[in-house]
Amino acid sequence: MKGKKASVLAPVMLTALAGTVIVGCGTGNQAASNGTSKTGSQGSGGTLKIIMWVNPPAVNAVKKIDAEFEKKYGIKVDLQTMANDTTGYQTLQQTAVQAGTADIMAIQPFDPMPANMSSSNLSKTQEWAVNNVFMPLNGQPWLSKFNTKDLQAAAYNGKDYGLVTGVYQTGIFYNKEIFQKYGLQVPTTYDQFINVCKTLEAHHITPVWTGISGGATFYLEFMMFPLMQDLISPSLGSTDLSDALATGKVKWTDPRMVTALEEEKTIASNYLEDNYAGQNWQQMPGDFASGKAAMLLDGSWDISSVLQANPKMQIGYFPLPGSNTAADNQPVSNADLTWVVLNNSKNKTLAEKWLSFFATPSIYSQYVDATGISPSESGSYTSATAKIMGKWFGQGRLIQQTPNFLLPSGPYDLQPTNFWNEQLKMLEGGISPAALAQEYQNAQNQVSQ
Repeated sequence: MKGKKASVLAPVMLTALAGTVIVGCGTGNQAASNGTSKTGSQGSGGTLKIIMWVNPPAVNAVKKIDAEFEKKYGIKVDLQTMANDTTGYQTLQQTAVQAGTADIMAIQPFDPMPANMSSSNLSKTQEWAVNNVFMPLNGQPWLSKFNTKDLQAAAYNGKDYGLVTGVYQTGIFYNKEIFQKYGLQVPTTYDQFINVCKTLEAHHITPVWTGISGGATFYLEFMMFPLMQDLISPSLGSTDLSDALATGKVKWTDPRMVTALEEEKTIASNYLEDNYAGQNWQQMPGDFASGKAAMLLDGSWDISSVLQANPKMQIGYFPLPGSNTAADNQPVSNADLTWVVLNNSKNKTLAEKWLSFFATPSIYSQYVDATGISPSESGSYTSATAKIMGKWFGQGRLIQQTPNFLLPSGPYDLQPTNFWNEQLKMLEGGISPAALAQEYQNAQNQVSQ
């Protein structure tokens, strides 16, 4: 906890499959003594197991890359996917770590770590990184091609553990045809955004579409994070707002934070579609593409799916504005899907070969084009999403996938699932923004004691 020495973390116990020898932490280039054929470890034959969560454009891109890898090297790739929720992909990850059932695993980046690490404030991925579950990638020849700042999102104690594939932004994607029809200008302030929503409402058009069911209540961050960042971050200089909340530099009861919650409630109560809490997150791209709303509150990872559903749709983008000072409004961005090699992998050499293949510019460009991600590898890359987002592509205030103020084993209201459930309760009228802010602050005070 704050002000106390970090506790020593118990090592994660890796359970080997019968007959499998676990290879210790290292930079790779040695094959595990696990029954993998010599020819397989050299790149001809063998099977590589990869697991990742469901993001349809990314999954399709990886399937195509796998097929090309198999054709070139004669190595079979077994790709398994699962929905990214508490009962889906996280369970698949846990099994892979404990039982050695995967070689390459997709994770969300885990750094920066909490200032005072303990068993109560580390996410599961951070715990794995601290306990050497991932194989260091230092010395891999492709590593120097990637943006150092992005790679740091999956680094710990001087070791680069992951290939960070790129950065996504969240915000508002809008139907240009509808905006033109009603003479709407792209809003740059909160008040302007609300006026756009009111105009659309007056013409019986749903202003904004989103979806948080199916294990995605945390997608409420698409509203909360930009609103609070725009209102507070400009006053913090280089200090990250997540860190400021976690350390008490900024209080949850700060009037600006209460304003952000009030803005969030205004948007959700008046301008999102009816039953947004019951709309499945996986259906958002198709719903927007079919014209159910003028705007989509989402991440840039979904735009490829929108265009697949409606290739002729003319789409624009702007960050959801929280402030009435236009210059303070920026997109929220985050490093995303990151490949790691598990230290208990049966096929480390094959895994290294696949990562090297993925990082080949001609192959990586396929991934960028299909997913719309802002690239982390140096080079010239284009995508439809980049054209849609224009000057905002790759820009924004970087956030952590699991903010420091969320504590997996901390006070009830700061545990991730509970935190977002309380957000939804506030948006649905079960608690006022001010009362919720006080609730969060009470929990934070417990951490600081």
